[in-house]
Amino acid sequence: MAQDRAVQTRALVLAAAAEEFAAHGYDGTKLLNVVERTSMTKGALYGHFSSKEELAATLIEEAGDELVARAERRAEDAAALLALRETMLDLTRHLRRDPLARSALRLAVEAPQLDRRALGLVERISRSLARAVARAHAESRVMGRHPPDTVARLLISLFFEIPHPAPRDDADAAQRFDDLWTAVSGPREGGSDTD
Repeated sequence: MAQDRAVQTRALVLAAAAEEFAAHGYDGTKLLNVVERTSMTKGALYGHFSSKEELAATLIEEAGDELVARAERRAEDAAALLALRETMLDLTRHLRRDPLARSALRLAVEAPQLDRRALGLVERISRSLARAVARAHAESRVMGRHPPDTVARLLISLFFEIPHPAPRDDADAAQRFDDLWTAVSGPREGGSDTD
């Protein structure tokens, strides 16, 4: 019974923290606001999480794993392009409905140093989407002119409203711009640039 209560309290703290992080970001979130959302004491919160950093890292890890799992799901009987479309719709829907997922994604972008995985959350989602894009390309040649990782980055930027990943320096930013520009402005299939 005490263990069930501890699990429920932990989930309550994570949910309250997720709401705060999703609304205010990492820097704008205060543990006092999380405590107020839960109607608990600071001691109860610290009984589960030793710091704001640990709380954020846990959200990135746990809610992030769910996002990655959703990005990797495939409808076995669906065409690759349709499966990619459904994956993007599912991720978008999940982010809209689940504050834990929204906070995990926002935290992964704003405070990537808190991500405990070797590959960051956004990169793991991007790699999964790039594999799905590659399958769609191989199956239907619809997206064959563009590298799968470029298309995956574009999808993440458009659907999740985040630049992924943030450019390392000016040269990286210039290369990413060139890659995306090529992806979106190439000649149309069967036509010329002047049509």
